[in-house]
Amino acid sequence: MKLKSTALALFFVLSTPLAQALEATPYVYRTVAEQPQNLQDREIAGLFDRWNSALQTGNPQAVVSLYAANAVLQPTVSNQVRSTHAQIQDYFEHFMASRPVGQINYREIRHLGPDAAMDSGVYTFTLTAADGKKQQVQARYTFLYERLGGQWKILNHHSSAMPQVQPQLQASH
Repeated sequence: MKLKSTALALFFVLSTPLAQALEATPYVYRTVAEQPQNLQDREIAGLFDRWNSALQTGNPQAVVSLYAANAVLQPTVSNQVRSTHAQIQDYFEHFMASRPVGQINYREIRHLGPDAAMDSGVYTFTLTAADGKKQQVQARYTFLYERLGGQWKILNHHSSAMPQVQPQLQASH
């Protein structure tokens, strides 16, 4: 019995560092999400492409125009929640200085009715500093869309950087 207890104790002592190491290794999404097969899902997926293209214009107003009048933005690189177009524009004026280019790594689309949909998942942004140095930031996202006056608008946009440090996505040249 003593040998069995000792062996069991030794097993737990030796397996604890392995369990901690596995837990400490962050999960990194490396693939690009496939285009949805369903036509309705494809339409919702295209709304991110529209938003991402607006980001690349360098014109914050082009991005803000995609948000509903009562939209809420919970941004990736700011602690301040934005609930007016002026606040949302202020965020994008600063964010767009890093010339962001987004890519969806993982996505789930849910239709919440004929005029509402949610697109959530993981995206990675490549940011370029003024000196040309590039950095990749991976974040979880949720876009809640509502069709208003025949046009899809962003009603709520939440984005949060991954909580575990991802050394594979750190600054590069």
